[in-house]
Amino acid sequence: MIIVKTERLYIRKVVKPDTKDLYKILADPVVMKYSTIGVHSNEQIFEYVENCQKQYALNGFGHWAIYNLDDEFIGLCGLNKHRVDESDVIHINYRITKEHQGKGYAVESTLGVLDFAKNSLKLKSIYALIEPENINSAKVAARSGFQFIKSSVFRNIKIDVYRASL
Repeated sequence: MIIVKTERLYIRKVVKPDTKDLYKILADPVVMKYSTIGVHSNEQIFEYVENCQKQYALNGFGHWAIYNLDDEFIGLCGLNKHRVDESDVIHINYRITKEHQGKGYAVESTLGVLDFAKNSLKLKSIYALIEPENINSAKVAARSGFQFIKSSVFRNIKIDVYRASL
């Protein structure tokens, strides 16, 4: 099921056959450098797919697979719900395969997901939780309309909190 379609991409639910593509991201130490969970094993990737399915049913959102219009896997972009500083926040995250980084896909998919969050989920704001050292991710957030709010700690990792008003 397609969630969002942009000029160059479509974003859809993660399904079991995606595990081979997900390995390109979730098992890659470079792509997962700033993940609070870290590199995934094969078993963890299968669990990841199951968790995505549970999140869709529970929240109406989760992590989604990004493909270009030629059906080439680009990465992941999605929404999570977590507690930060005594508040429940819905935040975006994105992971792009190494070969597709630097081509604007993270911004394009983020803008598509923000549009979905506003128009389909009727949300008023989305957050981004970014480690201060992750400069590229902070640039994606800025280009996507996020504003720095504060610094905090999430899962024992120092983060900067950004917010986009929808």
